[in-house]
Amino acid sequence: MIDQRWPRSVSPAPLCALLMAFSVLFGLALTTQSLAQEQSFDEAQSPSWRILRNDEQGRPVIVDTGTGAQLEVRPSAAPEDVSPTDEQIDSLKTREVMRGQVLMVNPPQGSETQLRAAGYRILERIRMFEMDMEVWRVAIPSDLSEKAAIKQLKQDFPDTIVDANQILDLSAAPVGRDFSRGYVGWGQVPKSCGVGMRIGMLDGAVDVNAAQLRGQRVVFESFTAEGRKPAGYTHGTAVASMLVARPVGDKGVGGMLPGATLFAAGMFEYRGGREVGNLSNMLKAAEWLSKNRVNVVNMSIAGGGNAVMSFVLNKLQRSGIVIVAAAGNNGPKAAPAWPAAHPKVISVTAIDRTLNVYPYANQGGYIDFAAPGVDLVTETRGGLKKQSGTSFAAPFITAMVAIHLDAGFPTDADALRASLQRYTRDLGDPGRDATFGWGLVRLKPQC
Repeated sequence: MIDQRWPRSVSPAPLCALLMAFSVLFGLALTTQSLAQEQSFDEAQSPSWRILRNDEQGRPVIVDTGTGAQLEVRPSAAPEDVSPTDEQIDSLKTREVMRGQVLMVNPPQGSETQLRAAGYRILERIRMFEMDMEVWRVAIPSDLSEKAAIKQLKQDFPDTIVDANQILDLSAAPVGRDFSRGYVGWGQVPKSCGVGMRIGMLDGAVDVNAAQLRGQRVVFESFTAEGRKPAGYTHGTAVASMLVARPVGDKGVGGMLPGATLFAAGMFEYRGGREVGNLSNMLKAAEWLSKNRVNVVNMSIAGGGNAVMSFVLNKLQRSGIVIVAAAGNNGPKAAPAWPAAHPKVISVTAIDRTLNVYPYANQGGYIDFAAPGVDLVTETRGGLKKQSGTSFAAPFITAMVAIHLDAGFPTDADALRASLQRYTRDLGDPGRDATFGWGLVRLKPQC
């Protein structure tokens, strides 16, 4: 039952969307299966067909054949694959980074000799065959700060991306009162819903033997540093259960796509009494997810802007992998959280049962959509637990992207955003805003 305090003045969206994607290269239309339907608060409406094609100026647009309405797909500008600016390097004062080390992407031949002569030492070579790249984790001289080392290496290796080994946090927070995921209109689904879909997840450790994950198609691999203790299982298991846990009747805590295969990469470990990850762990996890040919990756993680991270995210996007990320939980005045702030990543903030934004959620122009993320009942290693944070909003949009891709929709983030807007109920200021993005997305899969 949907809370009757919801606004009733918003006209209902279509019952289902049947998508067809035009190949930009060959101009051939691809007919897709029925994607999804959105239920209104009272009743559903008649179906419409969708076509993705180019307009007369060559711009991609989505056309509703029932109404003739045309929605332009506005491309976002991807950051260049270059080393950080001086302003980004100066931000190291406020960014949390692994001290005494930096990362270098695809160093040129002969770099090792030059580095050693300058007092640097190679700690690790991260070979990423799926993305055709190599990243070195390099110890810097003891008399240099990370900021000074990056500036020096930019001068010595001007064609190489160099940045800090960023520390990343799990985008979760303390718990509160009960909240129902029914606000997205997903409803109960059979255990076969999602069969054939390959979803990736980059998070903490996942207990594949947790009650609702036991027997599900979950593959877990840890990418923590050698000798480090992996982080606890609560956060990762909860996010995994939201995506693919076994249906549990009317309790509302089963997975949204229980038939899907989930590849869960754990990158968080205990350091100084905290559960943290770092960029070098993330790179190894990203390589594994790419190797396993996932279509969409849920990243309920957050950190600062980083040139190496941007380079890898671009690589994933170009290989046909869509990334959905939590907006971050550092508060409305905090700097944009990465990877969510990358232009080709779909960013998700959290709302509570009163449609208010989670008070600790980051805000900014990079926010795309909102989803429930306060006091959600989730499956953990120790049983059911209420949890809050933008981490728990992201899986809703990840599942919605997954059903788009399964229907044959292109893996372009801008086209996916344009389609998701059609199912969105505006919150906050009219149109897209820095708090809710375009608003709350409501979809029901055809399972």
